[in-house]
Amino acid sequence: MILSSDDLSDNLFKVINETNIFDIHTHIFPPNHQNYFLIGFKNLLNYHYLIAELLTATDIDASKFYSYNDEKRASLIWNELFEKRTPVSEACAGVLTILNELKIEINNKNFESICNEYDKKINSDKNIFALSNVSSVVMTNNPFDIDEWSLFINDDWDKKKYLASLRLDDLILNYEESLKKAKDQTEMNEKDSIIAYLEKCYSQSNPVYAAVSLNLATFKNLLNDSLWKNILDWLQIKKLPLSLMLGVKKAVNKNFGLAGDGIGNINLKELSNLCNLFPKNKFLVTCLSLDDQHELTVLARKHPNLRIFGFWWFMNQPTLIKQILKMRIDMLGFSFIPQHSDARVSDQLIYKWRHFKKILHPILLEYYQDLINKNFPITEIILQRDINNLFSSNAKNFLGIK
Repeated sequence: MILSSDDLSDNLFKVINETNIFDIHTHIFPPNHQNYFLIGFKNLLNYHYLIAELLTATDIDASKFYSYNDEKRASLIWNELFEKRTPVSEACAGVLTILNELKIEINNKNFESICNEYDKKINSDKNIFALSNVSSVVMTNNPFDIDEWSLFINDDWDKKKYLASLRLDDLILNYEESLKKAKDQTEMNEKDSIIAYLEKCYSQSNPVYAAVSLNLATFKNLLNDSLWKNILDWLQIKKLPLSLMLGVKKAVNKNFGLAGDGIGNINLKELSNLCNLFPKNKFLVTCLSLDDQHELTVLARKHPNLRIFGFWWFMNQPTLIKQILKMRIDMLGFSFIPQHSDARVSDQLIYKWRHFKKILHPILLEYYQDLINKNFPITEIILQRDINNLFSSNAKNFLGIK
């Protein structure tokens, strides 16, 4: 049935909120991986976005803050950012969105009572996936962290819900230590140890892509490094895309720990060179700086082996998403992957996707209404096709997931 202008908004809202989501980039783990599975109100507050906000908004010493246990840190963040201040930042708003979704009233309640009520309502990953309408996620798995990688020794977790990726940053940040671990895990000589170990990890985890975060200097090294040429050749044989997360600068304020990373430079001309040099490889790409978004979108029009995904970290702000999302649609149609959650705590799937859907609906409504005004028929089938592509199929097709 062809939709009228009067029916369009409600139908679009319904399709957006009922379509299952494939989340292409997260940092979450299945419950069985107990030391890495993060859930609950304390973990939700102990998020590096909120920690950075706390440490810059107050005179609390970073080293003293990190000396506290998780409960004291969470209580301090709640007191400083939600009680003493108005929680208008995107990170604070996310916490409130989850509390609202769970129908938890916070008026005249202290931290402890909110925490207890919250943890009674969120007690497993199942209700988180149901509330967020996420059907499956891609984890971030570091093969050079042997303890973290031990997840793949076990078979008692849902491999259809939690898909693997190979995070290769350690090969850049600490090559000698990574080489030693690779040699310890294989029987190959030094020249072949890294590839041999990646082959072993591939067999253990069945990853859907490999990934690395880069800045200007490390990207240039990657282009000139024979090891990375071998890795790219191996990825092409395995039909594994390489996810490039571009423009991070580590430890802008090292005292802040994980909350201290910032934005670095990147030269996207080198990304274009990479796409040309390795035309049979696929590259998922996201950039951290607003300055790079237009050029990245242009490159996605020129290189069929490049696919933009999501709004990473500092880009995941409503004002920026609205601007850049419309630019991407104007230039690429719907041929990109619009969002990923980047969730570190499982609960964050709820707010990250809830907030994105709130932004997406009016933007898509404007485009569809314009098509109706031009006498192009819009049906519910078209809406379902488009939203399914944006939330799932675009990513799965690029990754070769059936």
